[in-house]
Order: sequence, then C-alpha cells, then structure tokens
Amino acid sequence: MHPTHAFTIRLYEHIEPLDRGSRYEDPLQAAFDAGGLGTISGGGSHLSESGEIDFAEIEVDATDGSRAIATAIETLEAAGAPQGSEIKEGSAVQRTFGQLQCLAVYLDGVSLPDEVYAALDFDALTSALAQGAGVESYRGFWQGPQETGLYFFGRDAEAMFRGVEQVLRTVPIGQNARVVVRHGKPELKPRTVRIPRHGAT
Repeated sequence: MHPTHAFTIRLYEHIEPLDRGSRYEDPLQAAFDAGGLGTISGGGSHLSESGEIDFAEIEVDATDGSRAIATAIETLEAAGAPQGSEIKEGSAVQRTFGQLQCLAVYLDGVSLPDEVYAALDFDALTSALAQGAGVESYRGFWQGPQETGLYFFGRDAEAMFRGVEQVLRTVPIGQNARVVVRHGKPELKPRTVRIPRHGAT
C-alpha cells in the first residue's frame, strides 16, 4: 500500500484513549482494511486547563482520499460520532459529520454537605440518569478537581435533559449540578443549566 492522502478526524467528545480505540479506531481500521483504503497512523487528545478532554483526533493515511473520507464518516456515524465532528486537511475543515448530541452533567464535588458525598452510590446514580437520558446513552465520566462530569449521547439533547433534570432535582448529589445541553463544539450553541439546591428557587 502506498498512502497518497493524509487527513485528520476530530471528534468533539470527552473520550479516553482506550475507549477511543474500541469505539472508533478499531471499526474504522476494519473498514479501511476491507476496502484497501488506508491505515490509522496516530491519534491523540486535546485537554482543557482542568484536564477534561475537549476533543480527540485520529490521523489517517489513505490510498484513496475521497473513498476513505466517505468510509470514515459512514463508519464513525454508525459508531456514535457526535455532531460537529470534522474531517481536516491541515488546518482546513473539509467535512463536518456526526448525528448524536451530548448532554454533559457536572456534579458539584466540593460545596455540598459531607454526608451527601458519603452516601453517594455512583453506580446507582449513573443508572438512574441513563434511564432518564435514554437506553445506552451513558458513555463514561471524568473526575475533575471540583466537578465530576458524566456524558450522555442521543439524538436530542434537549429531550435527554428533560429526563435527566427530573432525577437531578430529587437526589442530594444533584444539587448545584451544572448541565450542558449540546456539549461539545461551540457552533452547536450549547446552553448551560444550573440545578438549584434543595429548597432554593
């Protein structure tokens, strides 16, 4: 194989390297192998100041650029790529793709009473939130210095928020949570909602 075309795939999603490999890179390489289209040559993550992954990238060396790009988009959308994902050549965006929206729930990790944290059953919480957001919506979490982020994906982030809000307003750990609807690329026009503390209006 003699690669003739290089491009980068950018996914605006907090996804750890191992998960990026299993969710995106492995099926993408399998699709490339089946069509003789090229190979994944690298990948990485861009971190925010707090350590959250702002976006992940996959680097591709292709033998047929147009076919490889079409295959990449089809494969990655089937794997759940978020809206606003990009195909880049150098610094120029050639294509945008992705069908799913992200709802990010950031739990307050510092200002709630100690007994709230002591009583937290994290697995039960994520299960309840996932029920509200939709079947197979939950993709993982990030532990930050002041917040813990949980990430849910589906067709409609506003609908996911309506389901998740009901849960957050009833559990102690939901107090003062920061929820970002359409989390990811700024062009998706994300909006942020702060869940009130119990007794607050």
